[in-house]
Amino acid sequence: MVTQTTAPATTPPAVGAAPARTNYRTDIDGIRGTAAIMVMGFHAKVPGFEGSYVGLDLFFVVSGFVITGLLFNELGKRGRISWPAFYARRARRLIPAKATMLVGILILSYFTMLPTGGQQATAKSAAAASMFVSNFYFWKDSTTDYFGHEPGTGVLLHTWSLSVEEQFYLAVPLVILVALLLSRLTKIAVRGTLLFFTVALLIASLVAAIALAADNHDFAYYLPMTRAFEFLLGVALALVAPKVKLSRWFAQVLGIAGGLVLLAVLIRPMPVDVYPSYWALLPCLGTAAMVWAGCDRPTAITRFLSFRLFTWLGLISYGWYLWHWPLLVMGESVNLAPPPLWVRIMLVMVALLIAWLSYTYIEGIFYSRSKGGATRKAPRRPRTVLLAGVSTMVLVASLAGGALLIAKHQAQSPKWQEVSQQLTDIPQLPYECIWDTHGTLPTAPRACNLTPFEKGRPTVVLWGDSHAWMLIPALVRAGAGADVNLVSFTMGGCVPHLEELAPAAGGSGYTTCQRSNDRALRFVTDEVAAGRPIRVILGASWDDYGDGPSVSLMDRRDNDPVHIAMLDRSTALLDQVPPLFERLASLGVGTDVVAPTAEMPRSAPLCEARTLPLSCDATRAETDAAQAHSRAWLTSLLPELPPGARFVDLDDALCNDVVCPAKTDDIVNFFDDDHISAARSVTLADYFRPSIDAAVASAQLAAAG
Repeated sequence: MVTQTTAPATTPPAVGAAPARTNYRTDIDGIRGTAAIMVMGFHAKVPGFEGSYVGLDLFFVVSGFVITGLLFNELGKRGRISWPAFYARRARRLIPAKATMLVGILILSYFTMLPTGGQQATAKSAAAASMFVSNFYFWKDSTTDYFGHEPGTGVLLHTWSLSVEEQFYLAVPLVILVALLLSRLTKIAVRGTLLFFTVALLIASLVAAIALAADNHDFAYYLPMTRAFEFLLGVALALVAPKVKLSRWFAQVLGIAGGLVLLAVLIRPMPVDVYPSYWALLPCLGTAAMVWAGCDRPTAITRFLSFRLFTWLGLISYGWYLWHWPLLVMGESVNLAPPPLWVRIMLVMVALLIAWLSYTYIEGIFYSRSKGGATRKAPRRPRTVLLAGVSTMVLVASLAGGALLIAKHQAQSPKWQEVSQQLTDIPQLPYECIWDTHGTLPTAPRACNLTPFEKGRPTVVLWGDSHAWMLIPALVRAGAGADVNLVSFTMGGCVPHLEELAPAAGGSGYTTCQRSNDRALRFVTDEVAAGRPIRVILGASWDDYGDGPSVSLMDRRDNDPVHIAMLDRSTALLDQVPPLFERLASLGVGTDVVAPTAEMPRSAPLCEARTLPLSCDATRAETDAAQAHSRAWLTSLLPELPPGARFVDLDDALCNDVVCPAKTDDIVNFFDDDHISAARSVTLADYFRPSIDAAVASAQLAAAG
């Protein structure tokens, strides 16, 4: 998120003063305002705003353009740049509102979030945000993983973009000083030298973003090295625009073209799993085109962007951005799930009110405003302002440390210790299966030997997504004492289906789910070819991949592009499930299919621990309605399997005729909202003993034959 900056002054300001805005461009604030609307709509998951996450790109380009214009104007008028005054202006603009938000969120987190996760995560990220390094913090943070269903752990996630911008401000002097040095050495004008240097850095940053976006997405998304090209595009435009005058008709066409490019990426969202990469060039170039179109004279696009509502929102966009995301996440924390659309919109509007109050009564303490800008002289000299700013952020970091200690102390209470154990009550896998995944669900295709593997005995294979993985404790208990190998091929979001790759492909160009399914099928095929008895248990969150209603409120993530894309990919693969059944039948492999299992509306451990009037249980009627289609579909496929196939229905143990409870006999049945806890899974061993017995009987029959 980019903060509001000012246009060049016509007369040299006093030391430390904010420049007057005689050249103020309303369309620049209009771009900020429209970008703010885009970001708010995307974060609130408002229908039609699926592609508006590009709003941040608009802010980055505008920031590079405006800051460079200010500095070059000062350089031209004074022959030098007063860096203390520059940073003092940045401190007055950034720190008061940000410090107020951080302190306010630390206080609110105590009342709205949980000490086991939300409060602690907020305190840590608040310290990082106060030191302007939250982008690095969230890049390295691993607490939000595949099962990061606890709301509230990312309440300050949005500050990553503020840190990127603040790091850009820190890098500006170095870039300009290098350009000045090169200018003296080469005898080339400073503007030309800086432009060359800027373009070189822009290309390097873009190449890095493209190279890292696919395989190291978090690095490319959060870090300044791979985001710099967006700011640098604005810098380059600020250097070129004063020297290249556009004709009236070309400026009109350029501005409209830029607006149409942005409209196109909003209507047809770009892929978010490899962003920014080269995709970010589209909104960035569109923004640059609109800015350049208005450099010399008003155009159609500048008149549109100068609409009073847009410019007003642009002026308070900094505060709006600061507050909207924490309120949305806290709404999730209170509800233990994404709140309804109308609540999300209301929270965004509350953030807008707070932004207006901040702009008027907090930011206004440090400068007064005429039409669109800061005009009053700074009340303190730059050195004093910078010292006060640093002291303020150190104080905020100290308060964050205190909040962390309070949260940790509260989390050590017997109640929250028990809740923490329930939240981590997951299958315990051998180290070699999860050594690179923080001890949870495997994220790399591999065969996980749940027991020591011996070729001379039968094998039972558990194959599927996380809803198969959660059954590992039951399978291990069922196989205890039996002379049988237990092997699992499980990966999150990987529905079992027919996926054969060419031996020479090596997985290149294929997803990890495709490789996992291929390895599972090859393993089964090899065992059959070797004449060793084998039985397969297929499990998946079958109902999540269909079109039926979901009991889990976490699955109702309105317009979440990542979640939608994942489900779309998995739904498309369901067509390959019947061929898998046919292949297993052709191999003569005994197969059992686990039926869809019940799920909760909210995280079971957290809901049971809260005293809010929330529904923790799911009714049997809504559970049956959610599963009806997938159960009928799977039942129709069972005849494709070899004789003896079973349909394993665990809901008989998880539910009664009326309700599927979150907790039964002092055991919390789920460690989140839809994955069975290890403590409950162990009690389901009897459902899988027939699978073990069938594999052993098959081996005995083969030996007798």
